[in-house]
Amino acid sequence: MRIARIATVLGGMAAATMLTIGNASAVIFSVEEADDAPWSTSPTSLSCVNNSVGKACFRKDGDWFEIVDEKKDGHATLVAWRSIYPESQATIRQGTIWNTAGYQKYRYKNKDFKAGWILEFRVCAGEWGNKHVIDSTCSRWKTTKS
Repeated sequence: MRIARIATVLGGMAAATMLTIGNASAVIFSVEEADDAPWSTSPTSLSCVNNSVGKACFRKDGDWFEIVDEKKDGHATLVAWRSIYPESQATIRQGTIWNTAGYQKYRYKNKDFKAGWILEFRVCAGEWGNKHVIDSTCSRWKTTKS
C-alpha cells in the first residue's frame, strides 16, 4: 500500500515536470543569416526601427525583413523578432536574423508569419561567431501586425 502511494506521488511529480518542460519549450527560436537577395517588387509599406548601429524594416507583404549595418564597429547587425498570438499575448516564435556583410550592406530574409498576429522587432549589434547579442546596443521594440 505504501509503495503504491509513493509510486502515485512520483508519477504525479513526473507528469507535472513534463507539463512544465512542455510549456517552457513551446516557443520556437531560430537564428538565421540574412542574404543579399532582395524582395522583387518595391514595397508599398514598411515598418522600420533604427538606432546608431543599424536599421531593420519589416515588409508585411511577403513577410520580409531588411537589415542594414550603419556603424563601422566590427560588429554584425541583427534584427531580433518575436511573433505573438494576439488572444493570449503569448510569444509563439522568436529569433534573430543576422547581417554579417558589413557596413552599409543591405541584407534580406523572408519569413512566414501567421496573418494578423502581433510582430515585434528591434535592431541590435552582435557577434555572429558566438551569436551574442549586445543588449546595450538594441533599439526599442517596434510593434506591427504580420
